[in-house]
Amino acid sequence: MADTLAFQSGTGGFDLVQAADQWLQPMMALDRQFRFVFANRAYQRIMGKTWKEMEGRYFFDVFYHTPKKKAEVEATFRETMDGEITHLAEQPYELEQPDGSIHVRTWQWVQKPFFNADGQVTHIIQRCEDVTDRVELMRQNEIMSNELAHRIKNMFSVIMATARISGSMADDLEGFIDEFNDRLVSMSRVYSSLTTNDWYGLPLRHILKEEIEAAVHRDTSRYSISGPDITLSLKSTKDGALIIHELVSNARKYGCFSKPEGRLDVRWHLEDDHLVVIWEESGLTGVRPPSRKGFGSVLFHMLPNLKVTRDFRETGLVVTVRSPIGISIFGQEAA
Repeated sequence: MADTLAFQSGTGGFDLVQAADQWLQPMMALDRQFRFVFANRAYQRIMGKTWKEMEGRYFFDVFYHTPKKKAEVEATFRETMDGEITHLAEQPYELEQPDGSIHVRTWQWVQKPFFNADGQVTHIIQRCEDVTDRVELMRQNEIMSNELAHRIKNMFSVIMATARISGSMADDLEGFIDEFNDRLVSMSRVYSSLTTNDWYGLPLRHILKEEIEAAVHRDTSRYSISGPDITLSLKSTKDGALIIHELVSNARKYGCFSKPEGRLDVRWHLEDDHLVVIWEESGLTGVRPPSRKGFGSVLFHMLPNLKVTRDFRETGLVVTVRSPIGISIFGQEAA
């Protein structure tokens, strides 16, 4: 090998060929006919070839390329032979492992011309860098960017729908501004919690507690929540948060939280492949159905998968919501 690569051998006891064989960075050399004259151990390892399989052989006989790709690589090699430093685009390679499995790695290649004493290019020196992790990170970043754009688009769709419905039901501009801002604050709390939780949905208990405590200023004597630990799906988290906010808002303005003696009890359970949530207000007198449809009623109508019953009892409102487990609980969406 040292005779073949005389251009790499040094003097004074230092052999560059031997040193290159110990480098961690893969490298190889081709002659003007694109035949292998050197490949260090790192190159042999990542390419899954022994030196015996490469020595003196034509590059494209050792590594198969489609006709189109072969033409591109060969053109790049010829540019290098003309004295140019060239780069090959990042390429995925299927590498067979000792156990027979195939691993796909992505490599970035750089070719440099080697000049002899007369200034003629005699060889191509190629070094490569494993950029699999970088490429994967870029792919994940692209996915995340697309997902973020999708979520932002959906969020603005919800905001615009909320503004439209709020405006159609408001008695005056001041009332619209107050109610719309209140709903945006609630949405902000939920989206912030979703971001912290990597957008996997939120526990029902968490959503209820956040909304109720915002209304009663953490006075736990005014309410109770009970039921099994359940994490809602992403869509149900967003829809459920809107519903809970409207129920809490109405309870604060007209219901149990509008009177000192009022109380709220929320409980939930699983029944016949459904999540059943019961919202029960008490401590009031003379409760009557509203004279007109409110934001909450419109919201329920927009969510056809929910079955909602409202019972305006003398002492307080009782709302029962039934939702299929397959769409409401995290991890069950595809079940």
